[in-house]
Amino acid sequence: MSEDETYLGGFYMPFGVSIGHIGLKSLLGPPGLGPPVLGAGVYATNGRLFIVGPGKASFPSTLNKIAPGCNKSDFVPSTLTMDQNNALIGTLIENRMFEFSRDQISQIELKRPGLLGGGWLKITSADGQALEIRITAKMVYEWAVRLVQAFKPEAVTLD
Repeated sequence: MSEDETYLGGFYMPFGVSIGHIGLKSLLGPPGLGPPVLGAGVYATNGRLFIVGPGKASFPSTLNKIAPGCNKSDFVPSTLTMDQNNALIGTLIENRMFEFSRDQISQIELKRPGLLGGGWLKITSADGQALEIRITAKMVYEWAVRLVQAFKPEAVTLD
């Protein structure tokens, strides 16, 4: 963690979000996760994007800010002290399933969920590997759009 790394935001949902990937190796397991993993979180700092798997969004209660409509943790960056910011980033590092540095990402695609099909957040690395996070809730899609546009707007494509 660098001295000037700042938490930007994030969310975790136990439903409406699932991790399915193409060609990436999880930091916590073998390549090829098999069927989608239900429940996921997406968090960002100004330098890294973290994907947190199911049951991993357990942050210190002193940092707990509840997002409207979400029963898991979300944090308001403007209210964090430097110590809280660093503790939160440390917790993200400990709980990550995937991690991307800002310069590793070449493209971030988002597709809005519709009536007949789900949407997705697809992260493509500079070497062409991709991670797809399936999104079925429109609220989660909106959160994801705000988060990735704050993280790396020049890489974002909306559908």
